[in-house]
Amino acid sequence: MGIIHKLFFSMGSAIVFFLIFAFASGAATIIESVYNTQTAWALVYGAGWFALIQLILGVNLVYNIYEYRLFNLKKLPALIFHLSFLFILVGAGITRYFGFEGHMNIRENDRSNEISTMQSYIQMISSDGNNTYTVSEPKYISSTIGNDFNLRLNIYDKLATLKYKDFIPNATPAWIDSPNGEAVLELLFSDESNSESVTMKLGDKFEVGDMSFSFGAEPTKSKYIQIYIKDSKFYIKTNQDISYMVMSDMSKGELPKDKEVEFAGLRLYSIGGVNFAPRTMKISAIKGVKQADKNVVGADSIVATLSYNNDSKDVAILSNYPPEAVEVGGQKFYVAWSPMAITLPFSIYLKDFDLARYPGSNSPMSYSSDVVVEDGEFKMDYRIYMNNVLDYKGYRFFQSSYDSDEGGTVLSVNSDPGKWPTYFGYFLLTLGLLLNVFNPNSRFRKLAKAVNDANTKAACAILVAGMAIFGASKGYAFSIPQIPQSHIDNVSTLIIQGSDGRMKPFDTMAHEILNKIYRSDKFQSMSANAVFLSMMANSESWRSVPIIKISDDELKKILGIPKSQKYASFDDFFGPNQDGQIEYKLIKYTELANRKSPATRGLFDKDVIKADEKLNILYMVFIGEMFRVIPKQDDYNNTWLSPGGALMELSGEEASNVAIMLQRYFTSVLEAQESNDWSKADEAIEAIKDYQAKYGASVMLDSNRVNLELIFNKYKIFQNLTPVYLLAGFVLLAVVFIKMLRPKIRINLIFKIAYWVNILAFIAHTIGMGLRWYIAGHAPWSDGYESLVFIAWCLAFSGTMFARSSAISLALTSILAGVTLFVAHLSWLDPQITNLVPVLKSYWLTIHVSVITASYGFLGLCSLLGLFTLILFAIQGKSENKELTRNIVEATRINEMAMILGLSLLVVGNFLGGVWANESWGRYWGWDSKETWALVSILVYAAVVHMRFIPKLNSQYAFAVASMFAYSAIIMTYFGVNFYLVGMHSYAAGDAVPVPNFVWIGVLVMIIISLLAYRNRKYSTRL
Repeated sequence: MGIIHKLFFSMGSAIVFFLIFAFASGAATIIESVYNTQTAWALVYGAGWFALIQLILGVNLVYNIYEYRLFNLKKLPALIFHLSFLFILVGAGITRYFGFEGHMNIRENDRSNEISTMQSYIQMISSDGNNTYTVSEPKYISSTIGNDFNLRLNIYDKLATLKYKDFIPNATPAWIDSPNGEAVLELLFSDESNSESVTMKLGDKFEVGDMSFSFGAEPTKSKYIQIYIKDSKFYIKTNQDISYMVMSDMSKGELPKDKEVEFAGLRLYSIGGVNFAPRTMKISAIKGVKQADKNVVGADSIVATLSYNNDSKDVAILSNYPPEAVEVGGQKFYVAWSPMAITLPFSIYLKDFDLARYPGSNSPMSYSSDVVVEDGEFKMDYRIYMNNVLDYKGYRFFQSSYDSDEGGTVLSVNSDPGKWPTYFGYFLLTLGLLLNVFNPNSRFRKLAKAVNDANTKAACAILVAGMAIFGASKGYAFSIPQIPQSHIDNVSTLIIQGSDGRMKPFDTMAHEILNKIYRSDKFQSMSANAVFLSMMANSESWRSVPIIKISDDELKKILGIPKSQKYASFDDFFGPNQDGQIEYKLIKYTELANRKSPATRGLFDKDVIKADEKLNILYMVFIGEMFRVIPKQDDYNNTWLSPGGALMELSGEEASNVAIMLQRYFTSVLEAQESNDWSKADEAIEAIKDYQAKYGASVMLDSNRVNLELIFNKYKIFQNLTPVYLLAGFVLLAVVFIKMLRPKIRINLIFKIAYWVNILAFIAHTIGMGLRWYIAGHAPWSDGYESLVFIAWCLAFSGTMFARSSAISLALTSILAGVTLFVAHLSWLDPQITNLVPVLKSYWLTIHVSVITASYGFLGLCSLLGLFTLILFAIQGKSENKELTRNIVEATRINEMAMILGLSLLVVGNFLGGVWANESWGRYWGWDSKETWALVSILVYAAVVHMRFIPKLNSQYAFAVASMFAYSAIIMTYFGVNFYLVGMHSYAAGDAVPVPNFVWIGVLVMIIISLLAYRNRKYSTRL
């Protein structure tokens, strides 16, 4: 009994199963990326052993609830959130084994009551005309190992079986040579407009017009083409004039009439405008599949043995193909590997499908389906759209997608009997974790009390209003005509419609373009606004200005610029060829790079594509195509046009008025550059603004939002906070170390300055987040750049929370926040504000992402405190330094507190994401790579938090090592999934992104520090 308890019921076994579960889940995401989703499900997610691990964890949890006496009023919050996992586990089991998912496709003005399941089934069907016999089994088929099934079907008291034999990836239908087969002839017929393949078996014949084709049979018409087998060869005989062309050398000839001639392959035969050619000629073959060529996209196939009435045949079943017919033992069977069709007890009628786009853009803003539920005499109108679900008779219908011609809708459908147990578990989980923070008997509160007893009081610095002022210098450059700041300021508030439909000030567009091509907000002494306006007014002058950032030396060589030169001009991209004609220098390189798949593109290919994109953007600026300032009158999609677009698309009085207005402005700008009188240009820009207000009112930005966006652009809060965080953090860190080594040194003033700089930086960061939220119209964590900025904010917030308890916490989080902001502003992340795709337009997104990303801040603090603790252990001498020991105790306590908070937020945020997914598209857990690695992170940190229950692992040293390395699961969740795995959260799936060298260096440094600290583990005490 003791060994069973140790293996399955102890806290140590719980931690082991946590880690096994985490490892298996993470491995499944890699299997999915290397092979496919089916394989991941077959080997891991859908495997019985994987479900068994979850069951063992559930049983272990029940036992330990009893073992640790959680049925005590003082431990009620802990009981609540531990019980919640049992409800979630039960709900998940009910959903998996008793629910289903599918989709329904309906065309406008049509109805459907049939659902196609998401999961594929192995199906076997037979019929005798009166009775139909069927059997099916949901099955995930692996591309590697572990496949097995054996379907059984009783027919006339005789057993038919379908048993797995083999798997063939990327297969296509084919006739396979077999001694047990039959003769097969497959002909391809074609004329000027159609083609058709005809398969004939020995004795078959058919007619084409007044002509008879026969295979091993006598012709039925006077005009005939007879094909037959003789001496194991195919022959043809005809009484018609038939010409042919040999494919290999394109030579031509004619078949002699009424003579036996060998029927040769690789020839195209012609008669009366009809062509035919043999595709397959087999003396003895069976219908099967073969693996397709590398460049051909086929379908996965399984080979199974069908046995009945003392007879057996192998049958190849292609995924998602129509049922394959096969006769065995005198009985005809149909076998398939495809989704099942489920008939609903009611119908859905689609009245209208509506797709709304962002103004002037093809990007979908939202889409919806106006449907009617028809259930006998009962009818109910309903509008289904993203995050607005139709519930009827236990079925849920979600707006999923739409037909390419926008004439039909695709609805996701599920029946989920496990929903409410799962949701109740989510509720208990959130309630229990919340109460646990305030429970005076909880581990968290005991740690907080210990920190207070050490005269370090915890406090939260919460959202104080203020603004950090960052200067922006003004200046102008070289020989290009200058534009006064007063006119630039006037133009900066002009509204422009972006290519994605977002309405933005001229100032924002100018900053985005200059950042894109020049990688800076200024060009020499010219502001982005001045550059953008000057480029449109003086495009010829700008053609020779080096402004396109080029990094690759080989690319510089092709463009003909020195290696030391960082920028190329527009003209550098063009030059004379061997014939003396001007050509685009990168044309052959861009064509070659674009033909390659993302995974095969090298760094040079990527640099070529980037340079080509920058050149095209610059050209569009020169011709004014980026200057979409003219609202098209009475346009259903609120399209705004550039000057060139307006002249081409508009007509009549509208075209005349716009042409006059634009000509007036650009003429006045050119005149003002000569006369220095900009009054007419200012009047002309005001006229354009009035035109926008009159005809584009429905999508115009209000003046407050425009002014705040200009302020946001000007001060570049997040970018300028980077050095502030880093400097303040390193200064504070240095102060802390000096104080530890020399306690008598008085450095309080430096400490206070660094402390308040950190606090003010956090306040400025908070204001910047608020500004971006208001300007964008949605929470600022919807893309890679915004999420990094938010993670930096969470890091700063977590450090501020523990600032008065531990100066080292504030120093470390400040440094990491600065590093995170630095990464956010590297060239591979785009900081521009964009519109949201429809699925992200949900309040659940705001809740889910904010909570789960906030956890990254606290857990990042844990990793830094673990590193800091190990450094303190490493620098302990032969005799114990009491000041270092005191700081180890303080850092460990705050580390554990931060981990409890971080893990609580991570768990709640992850399951809130499940609620969002279930309310948006009907699946709250689909084992997507990002979801799975979030679960891996939870399991890893759950193991670390519970380490203190294992006597051999209950030490400050072990906890520091675990907390430092545990953050690698978060890094994999945030970065690794995005760039190395497949799934709906992946940003660069398929693109081979090398792991940066600094990652390996960082891992090596952590290992070395852990080993150095290990020498002094004797100073480590229990948690």
